[in-house]
Amino acid sequence: MYCIKCGVELADSEKKCPLCGTVVYHPDIKQGEAKTPYPPYEYTGNRVNPKGILLVMSIFFGMIALMAFIIDLKLNAKSVWSGYVIGGLAVMYVVCVLPLWFGNPNPVIFSAADFVATGLLLFYINFQTGGHWFLSLALPLTGCAALIVVGMIALVHYVKRGYLYIFGGALIADGFYIVLIELLINYTFGFERLFLWSVYPLVSCFVIGMMMIVIAICKPLRQMLHKKFFV
Repeated sequence: MYCIKCGVELADSEKKCPLCGTVVYHPDIKQGEAKTPYPPYEYTGNRVNPKGILLVMSIFFGMIALMAFIIDLKLNAKSVWSGYVIGGLAVMYVVCVLPLWFGNPNPVIFSAADFVATGLLLFYINFQTGGHWFLSLALPLTGCAALIVVGMIALVHYVKRGYLYIFGGALIADGFYIVLIELLINYTFGFERLFLWSVYPLVSCFVIGMMMIVIAICKPLRQMLHKKFFV
């Protein structure tokens, strides 16, 4: 018997080709339990330590932050712009690197940590620029986004069923969140118009979200769509 992909000779007991990994199947030959004629592949090289890679990445982030701070001091004799760079690096580290330190990171905890880091960065920018938009705009928008995203992730992670209900409800919540964005922008910056553009995405999100919920409720419709679109 030979592999249909690479042509290597195979024993009757082979489940997969040892060369290319193609699944072996022959309708006229019953696969036995004989030993494979090829020795198993064993990696003998040095394995990469993931903790070492994370340590190198952490040092890399720290070096960039330190270089930005030193250059800022050299050019301006004080911290002018380096705080924004360091803050952005900190948020990137929390989002991309910090979860990798844990063997099985909980997505609910780390998604919440991402929003906390983002909120702290926005607070710093508001403080440094002397703005008045953090409490009336950035904080409520960041908090509401955290509730929607973290809530959806928690339901998907712990419930593990009813995905159409979850994503449909999240889509409807996103529509109202867009309305909240326009409302808070108008309030913060003193625009007279109450609603101008946010109603359109609200209607779209609401209609699509309700369609997903109706599909989840109606089992025959759900089965028909599953057969037709393979979803």
